[in-house]
Amino acid sequence: MPLPRAAEQPRKGAKAVFDITADAKPDAVNMGLEYVAGLLNLYGAAGLKAGDVKIAAVLHGEATKAVLSDTAYAARFKAAANPNLPLIRDLKKAGVEVFVCGQALHGLRFKTEDVAEEVTVAAAGVLVLSNKQMDGYAYFSAR
Repeated sequence: MPLPRAAEQPRKGAKAVFDITADAKPDAVNMGLEYVAGLLNLYGAAGLKAGDVKIAAVLHGEATKAVLSDTAYAARFKAAANPNLPLIRDLKKAGVEVFVCGQALHGLRFKTEDVAEEVTVAAAGVLVLSNKQMDGYAYFSAR
């Protein structure tokens, strides 16, 4: 919803890193990913391009399952496909970096081969969060 007279409008050059840990039902899209899409949509509603903002999403904890390939997701959760992948693909097309914590994968007994090709496996989610903040990204909790 464009609000041209509201304070604090989106502006070029912003950097945001989203910490996504919340679980979702197997047939639902993770709300953290929807939160990322919402921020991107705010920039679009203000007339800016996706390239005018840098966004990274880091999934770990219970959110880890959101990045599984359709095959791995179906095998683990008896679902037809991973409902998160269409949104992850759209976010990637818009320039959003999507990471999953390698430590969470290991702890939940997922293999790196189970991760969808659009997602980058990081050594640890906390490292991405730390590195991005050192690079000037604002931290958002999307739990």
